[in-house]
Amino acid sequence: MQNSLSVSNLSYSISGVDILKALNIEIPFNSYFAIAGVNGAGKSTLIKLILDLIRPVNGSEIKILGRQNQITGCRDRLAYLPEKFDVKKTVTGWQYLNFVTSIYKTPLSKNTAAELAEKLDFPPDRLKSKVGSYSKGMVQKLGLISCFILDRELLILDEPLSGLDPSARYHFKNLLLEEKQKGRTMLYSTHMLADAEEICDQFGILHGGEMRFIGTPTECMNTFEAQTLEKAYMRCISPNT
Repeated sequence: MQNSLSVSNLSYSISGVDILKALNIEIPFNSYFAIAGVNGAGKSTLIKLILDLIRPVNGSEIKILGRQNQITGCRDRLAYLPEKFDVKKTVTGWQYLNFVTSIYKTPLSKNTAAELAEKLDFPPDRLKSKVGSYSKGMVQKLGLISCFILDRELLILDEPLSGLDPSARYHFKNLLLEEKQKGRTMLYSTHMLADAEEICDQFGILHGGEMRFIGTPTECMNTFEAQTLEKAYMRCISPNT
């Protein structure tokens, strides 16, 4: 069976400086893959390469649902949330969701949107309000609603927990577990390792442009002889920790 996403020998450089070095990642269907790394490790660059927003060096290969990522239309079956998600403050939540679904040529189900809002602890009535009245966490939740309402097979989320308080993170993790039952696959970057330990099937540590580890959270903790994923991560990037 094909993977939902595969990256082979992926390298990227700027002005002769290597940013990513020969990365290899395979994400099977219906699995969640989390990538952790310090700021500047290359997580967002990796996601931009997958989405064909920037191009890798020759010899690299990226496949989305079995198709080369540079093929027109191959990204129609995925939804993406950028790290710095923002919306015009003058539009309402409903107007933004209408905009997103119209681009993807997907009917907007207000019932589904309201259900997603409730699952993320976002009062559905606030979708009538302008985004300018939202908190940072509410804006992030709106972005998450816009991804899930598209009902795509593959989700690519860049720091999706950014700006969410502990209660919101709890609701988000529950939603992810529900969505997995629908056959969803997800790649997401994160700094929050405890959350990744609960959510992901596979865990990758990106450091210095290289993938230092790929495996299950348990395998990571066993490999680095640590009781927590956070400690294992630190021992991976700083062996003397």
